[in-house]
Amino acid sequence: MNQARTQYIRSRLTDLHHHHHQSSSLMTHSQLSKLSIVDIGCGGGLASESLARSGAHVTGVDAAAENIAVARIHAMRDPALSGGQLTYRQATAEQLVGEQKQFDAVVSLEVIEHVRDPVFFVKLLVDLAKPGAPIFISTMNRTLVSLVVDVVVPEYVLGVVPKGTHEHAKFVPPAELEQMLSAVGAQTLDVAGLVMNPLSNSCQVVPRHWGLLRDAGVQANYILMARKRM
Repeated sequence: MNQARTQYIRSRLTDLHHHHHQSSSLMTHSQLSKLSIVDIGCGGGLASESLARSGAHVTGVDAAAENIAVARIHAMRDPALSGGQLTYRQATAEQLVGEQKQFDAVVSLEVIEHVRDPVFFVKLLVDLAKPGAPIFISTMNRTLVSLVVDVVVPEYVLGVVPKGTHEHAKFVPPAELEQMLSAVGAQTLDVAGLVMNPLSNSCQVVPRHWGLLRDAGVQANYILMARKRM
């Protein structure tokens, strides 16, 4: 899933680049190196690493000291990440907003379903974005499909995720997330589904309205791109 999400992010950053510069190719490493990206709730740093390898300067932020420690150790295994384009910090989004930090892109993957106040959290993400900058959020829809795919199977059937990791009631439907973003100054530009293939152990990005059914692609996991209003 990490690969699918980060490829989506890079592709959408390229789309914005095309819009402003009328170019037609994927953003180059040097072009991405001009971008500052913050990864809020970075955990062990897998997404932060992938984005940094693309060339961007990435700041991975997590409130848990143990997560930041693991992320730093993991990054040390890749010499390509030793150039200073990836940094980690133990902090909260609220702390960064208090320091008036702003970035060219804001990323938060599989975090919002764990926070106490999702509306406040979304406002913090928007506050961290520069005017016109994109915000990427991935999470889980609140559907029967997500209950089975994201809770029952991984936690109670396969046992690959500790029981109680997810509360289905805290999952956020795309329409609710779009409303939250709109209320705090951001416009949703795209919503896409993230569909796992257990046979190939892979994940693919699919359209929101996949096939003939509305919202068929976002019944379980999805990723959303918004942009802070100017």
